[in-house]
Amino acid sequence: MNTQKATQETKTQGLWEKIKGNSYCDPAKRMDFVFFFDVRDGNPNGDPDAGNLPRMDPQTRQGIVTDVCIKRKVRDYFTAVLGRSIYIQNQAALNTLYFRAANAIAEYSGQEKRNLKDKDAVEALLVVLDGENQSFKQLIAVSEDQQNQSQGDQMDSQQSFHDWLCPTSSQIDGLEFDPDCKELSYLGEVKSERDFKSLFTQEEFDYKPYEKEIGELAKLLAKAKKDKKGSAQERSARDAVKRKMCELYDDIRMFGGVLTAGTNAGQIRGPLQLTFARSIDPILQYDAAITRCAITTAADFKKKQTEFGRKPWLNWSVYRQHGFYNPLLGQQTGVTRDDLARFWEALACMFRNSDAASKGEMTMHDIVVFVHNHPRGNAPSHKLFEKVTCKANDSKDQRDLVIQRDGFDKKYPIKVDTLSNDNVKVYRPLRDIWED
Repeated sequence: MNTQKATQETKTQGLWEKIKGNSYCDPAKRMDFVFFFDVRDGNPNGDPDAGNLPRMDPQTRQGIVTDVCIKRKVRDYFTAVLGRSIYIQNQAALNTLYFRAANAIAEYSGQEKRNLKDKDAVEALLVVLDGENQSFKQLIAVSEDQQNQSQGDQMDSQQSFHDWLCPTSSQIDGLEFDPDCKELSYLGEVKSERDFKSLFTQEEFDYKPYEKEIGELAKLLAKAKKDKKGSAQERSARDAVKRKMCELYDDIRMFGGVLTAGTNAGQIRGPLQLTFARSIDPILQYDAAITRCAITTAADFKKKQTEFGRKPWLNWSVYRQHGFYNPLLGQQTGVTRDDLARFWEALACMFRNSDAASKGEMTMHDIVVFVHNHPRGNAPSHKLFEKVTCKANDSKDQRDLVIQRDGFDKKYPIKVDTLSNDNVKVYRPLRDIWED
């Protein structure tokens, strides 16, 4: 009875939950990995500098898929399928997410020493003006006359200070204005009224019509900054926000990132990195002409019945890509066993979450992970990668996986040679994920 119950629970688990007990989900171990995927009748990664043709190395004519392309698919899987929060996305400005993390630290009310220390550091630099500040509320208020003006009238008349502040604030390091919440945040070391005023009176900002309002805003910011400790806490505050960003966003914790809010926001080195993917054989790029009967403009509708377009593609190609996980950096960003398990699921299933006509049929065929006993590694990565071979129509006796497609004569057997180093183990997460 207990066995039957355990089997039912396993079937209801997420894919990543099935594998998180394996060694390749241990964040304390160094890992090198190789994975193979293919594309049939599609464009795996278009090159905008070449008319969106499939990317290709002009010297070897091998197809290329960038690391950024694969990370995008992993990120999309994190948020769309697993419901995780990610930093690199299109739902909010990156600076907004940065300031949310800073505000979350400043609002902390617990008793842990590290969190209290981080709160003190951020509060020493973070200034927030919102609707509770009546002077600021009046300063950015939009009159009813301006709200009721048509778009044409607004072009003829001067825009409100509120509307001017929205795009201007985004160009000032450390400053963020949320027009919906009517909240202005500043995380930096400027303190004096004069210095604040100089931030807003740069030539490219067209500030002349708003000099009075800018003067008032500079006074409010300087007053709010009066009791702050300034640059003495800057490094501590930046580090505190970095830690919070790693805590909040899976992709920051895994891949790292460049934080854009201010010149000193800093960079987080990610423990998990990918190379470019290369096709096993050279590719042949195709560019098919297509037509549609839907016409874009009313003027063209009277002149023609169809419009033309282009669709770049390749017929079939197998790609190989390498990756690395550094546990020393993983310790710094706070990677957990669950994080790694979710990454392996995302890597295995990402193409099923990004199916599109332009991508054709893309499939992940195998993932080979070398797990080291020592966090600094027990063997050079390139020596381990040499143990994994995949050549078209290899005539040797192969007992491992073979990549092939109907309608194509080529076969790509994947072979992993036996390791002589007992301190490095080989695992195949894709098989563990899809096993019955």
